[in-house]
Amino acid sequence: MRLTTAEIDRYGPLYDCRPPCQDGISVISGPNEAGKTLYLEALLQLLEPDVADVMDPKPRVGQTPTGRVVVEHNGEQYECDGKTSLCEITQIEPAHLQSVFVVQDNDLQLPSDQEYYTSLIEKLGDIHTTEINAIQSALKDRGRLTNRRLNISSDQSYHNAGDVHDEAETLAEEIRDYTEEIEEEGLDELDARRLRIKRDLRETRKQLDEQQRAKTVAEFERLSEQLDTYRSTSDQLAELEEYDRDTLEELRTLSKDLQRDKEDLQELDDNVEKKQDEVNETAKELDDLTDQQSDLERRESAVDEARTALETYRERQGEATGAERQVELTRPAALVSLLGAGGAGVIGAITGTLLAIGLGVLLLLVSAISGGLYYRANKRLTGVETARESAVQTARDAGFEVETVDEVAPAIEAFEGELSRIRERTAKKEQEHQNAQETLERLQEEKSELETQIEEQEKELAERFEEADVESIDEFEEQVTAREELEPDQQSAKQSLVDRFEEPDADEPADKAAAWERELDEFISDVETDEVDAETYDEETLQQLEAQVERLEEKRDELQVRLDEHDDTLDEFDRRARDLNTQPFIGRGLGLDTRSKEGLETLAEDLDSVVQQLEEDAELSRKALEIFGRIESQEEQKLSELFDPDGPASRTFEQLTGGRYTQVAYNPEAHDLVVERQDGREFGPEVLSQGTKDQLYFATRVSLAQQLLGSTPGFLLLDDPFLAADPDRLDQGFQTLQELANNGWQILYLTAKQEVSETMVEEYDLNHTKMNPPIAE
Repeated sequence: MRLTTAEIDRYGPLYDCRPPCQDGISVISGPNEAGKTLYLEALLQLLEPDVADVMDPKPRVGQTPTGRVVVEHNGEQYECDGKTSLCEITQIEPAHLQSVFVVQDNDLQLPSDQEYYTSLIEKLGDIHTTEINAIQSALKDRGRLTNRRLNISSDQSYHNAGDVHDEAETLAEEIRDYTEEIEEEGLDELDARRLRIKRDLRETRKQLDEQQRAKTVAEFERLSEQLDTYRSTSDQLAELEEYDRDTLEELRTLSKDLQRDKEDLQELDDNVEKKQDEVNETAKELDDLTDQQSDLERRESAVDEARTALETYRERQGEATGAERQVELTRPAALVSLLGAGGAGVIGAITGTLLAIGLGVLLLLVSAISGGLYYRANKRLTGVETARESAVQTARDAGFEVETVDEVAPAIEAFEGELSRIRERTAKKEQEHQNAQETLERLQEEKSELETQIEEQEKELAERFEEADVESIDEFEEQVTAREELEPDQQSAKQSLVDRFEEPDADEPADKAAAWERELDEFISDVETDEVDAETYDEETLQQLEAQVERLEEKRDELQVRLDEHDDTLDEFDRRARDLNTQPFIGRGLGLDTRSKEGLETLAEDLDSVVQQLEEDAELSRKALEIFGRIESQEEQKLSELFDPDGPASRTFEQLTGGRYTQVAYNPEAHDLVVERQDGREFGPEVLSQGTKDQLYFATRVSLAQQLLGSTPGFLLLDDPFLAADPDRLDQGFQTLQELANNGWQILYLTAKQEVSETMVEEYDLNHTKMNPPIAE
C-alpha cells in the first residue's frame, strides 16, 4: 500500500500544496509554521474523515480539507477525497491510522489500554478476545453488573440498575409499611369522608347564604327604616333646635325667680304692713310710756322728800338703836336697885352692918344710873317716833299708800324701780320705734326694688316666650320633651347607620342621609330583594349555621390536610416509582394505577418483580461471566503472540538501540509493553529514557504496521519522530527507515530539524521537498 498522489488544495491557511509522492524516504522540510503539520492533518482527514475524532491534539483547523489523495493497494488505485475512506480499502481503522502509521508532533507513544491492542490483534489473527469481551460486556449489560465486583451497577450505561434495585426494594418496603398505616387509620376512606363533609358543607353554606341574604335584606330594611327615622327626626329636630333643656331650665329659673320674687313681694307687702302697724303701735306705746314717765317724774321730788324723811327717821332710829332695849332694861334695874337700896338701908339700919349699908348705897347708885339712862333712852324713842310719823306722812304726800314707816322704803324702791322700768321701757320702745321706722323704710325700699325687678322679669319672660312662640313654660317644655324624645331616636338611627357604614364626611344631616342612602344602595346591589324573604332571617339560626360551617370547614380542613398528606405520600410513591427506569428491566414503567391500598400493594408487588428480575439477571450473568472469564484468560494469552521475541518489534528495537535491548513483549496482566535488556533485566516503558522510549515505540509502530498489512509494505507518515534524538540515535533511526524503505516501505518524513534536511538527506540521498510559510491572503 502506497500513496501515489497527496495534493492539498485548501486547508486553513495552507493551499495548493503538492509535494511529489515517491517511493522510499521523502523528506519535506521547512521552518515552523511552514504548514507541515497542516499538510499532515489534511492528508489524514482526506484518507479517513473519522480520524479527526481520534486525533490528539485535535486538528488545528475546523474546516474540512479539500484535495486529492490516491492510494495504491493490491494493484488497485483508490482516490480518497473525503468520500472514500481508507478503512473501506483496508482493515486499517482510524485509531490504527493515527497511532501506527502516523507520528504527529514527535509523539511516538502508543495507547496503553487493552482495547487498543485487542483491536490490533484481532486484525492480525483469528483471536476472539473482542467477541469474548463483547459477550462479557453483554452479560454485564444483561446483569447490569460492575466490572470488578460484579455487583449490580448504578452506572448510567446500565440504566442505574443498582440504584433502581435499591430504590425499588426500599420503596416496596416503605409502601408495605404505609399500607399498614392505611389499614390502621382507614386512610382509604378519607376522600369519601371528605366528600360527605363537602356535601354537608355545601348544603350548610347554601342555607347560610340564604340566611345571610335574608339578613342582608332584613338589615337593609332595618337600615332603611333607620335612615327614614334619621331623616324625619333630623327634620323635626331642626324645627325644635331652639327648644333645649338648658333654655327650659333658664325659663324655669326665671319663672321661679319671678314667682319667688312675687311671693317675696307679697311677703314684703305683709311685712311693710306689719311693720307699719308695728311703727304705729310702738308710737302709741311710746306715748303711753312717755306719759307714765312724765307722771312718775312729777312725783319724783315728793318721793325724794319721802326718801329724805325716811332717811331722817332711819338716822334717828340708828341713834336710838338699843334705846328701847335700854328702856326695857334700865326701868326694871332702877326700880330693883331702888328697892334693893331701900331694903339694904333698912337692913343696915337694923343690923347696922356696913355691908348691908354699902350694898344699899350701891344699889341706890345703880338705881340712879339706871334712871338716868332710862330718861335719855326714852327721850330718843320719842324723837324717833316723831321722825317715823313724819316719814309716813311725807310718803303719803308723795302718793304712796303706806300705813307704817316700814312700807315707805319698799314703796320708794318700788317707785324708783317703776320709774327705772318706765324709763327703760320708754328708751327701749323709742329704740323699737326708731328701728321699726328704719325697717319700714328699708322694706319699702326693697319693695320698690322688687317691684322693679318683677316688672323686668315679667318683661324678659314675655319676650322669651314670644321668641320661642309659646305661651307658657309648660308649652316650651312640651317642645323640649318632644325634642328629647326625638333625639334618642335620631341618635339610635344614626348609630345604626354609623356602625354599618361609618360616618360620612359631611356636616349637614341631609348630606349624611344622602351618603348613607348611596351606601344602602351599594349594600343591597348584589342581592335580588324580590327573591329573598327577609322574614326567614333568624339570628340564632344564622349563628348556628355559621358555627356549623366553621365546624365543617375545620373538619374538612383537617381531613384535607390528612388527605393532602396521604395524597402527597401517594404522589411521592407514584413519583418515585415512575422515576425508576424499570423499562429496561421488566419492559414497562411503574406507577400507582389506583390510589388505594390495593393499588399500593400492586405497586409493591411490581417493585418486587423489578428487584427479583434484577437479582435473577445479575445472578445468571455472574455465572455466565465466570465461564467466559476462564475463556478470556485463555484468549488473552494470544495477545503475547503480537510481540514474538523474534518478531519485527524486537529486531527493530534491537537495531535502534545498538543491541542494548534484545526483546519487546506484551504483558497481558499489565496491558502494556515490556522490554528486556541484554543483561536479561526487564523494564516497563515508564522507566526508559525519552530517547529509548521513542525508539521502543517507533519499533513497535513499525512492527504493528507490518503485521497489520500482512507483511506487505505500506506507508509511514512521520512528523519529526526523532526530534529529540541525538546524532547517533538520529543516524540509527534513519538506518532503520532506510532498511524499511529497502523493504518497500514508503516513508513521508516531515521535519523542521536541520540535521535531517541537511545531513540525513545528503547522507542517505533522500528525496527532499522544501516548504515555505504560506503567504497570507
